[in-house]
Amino acid sequence: MSDKTVTMYDIKSEEEWQRILDSLYQELGMPSAITDKGNTVLKVSGQRNPLCSKIRSIKEASSFICSQAQQYMAESAKETKRPVIDFCDTGMLKLVIPFFRQTEFVGTLTACGASIKGEELEAFFIEKSTELNEAEIEALIQQVPGGDLPKISEVTQKLFQQIHNDTKCDLKVFSTTRK
Repeated sequence: MSDKTVTMYDIKSEEEWQRILDSLYQELGMPSAITDKGNTVLKVSGQRNPLCSKIRSIKEASSFICSQAQQYMAESAKETKRPVIDFCDTGMLKLVIPFFRQTEFVGTLTACGASIKGEELEAFFIEKSTELNEAEIEALIQQVPGGDLPKISEVTQKLFQQIHNDTKCDLKVFSTTRK
């Protein structure tokens, strides 16, 4: 038995992960990243929306909102061995896809930062977490891109299946969802 720790780069090369992350960002408009099993970000693609950028710039808010959502969702994805799509405490959509090498949990692919029609962003919670005023928050909320939940779900499931079933990902995982 080997003592070597399996990493995300044992599943795909750095270049392959970057292409996958870039494709995911282009398809969904949500910044994406891969993390190791401890939730340390290894590689990213895309730019955060202004509200996410502001939250991430405030250490306490970032820890309370972003890190907590990632930890909870990554743990849930690890336990179920399935992707998790849910909302962070601000009401923005987040997805987490777990990756395994045989039975060993290796890390996740995550994307976040979209609003979903019919779901309200939590201005009061954002205000309490960031100490921004209501006008600042409302201006930032208006800049959050909308996401299509059925499309996000479909792309997430296809990406999960393709990477788990085909170690030579052809990077055309999104072709059936483009119009």
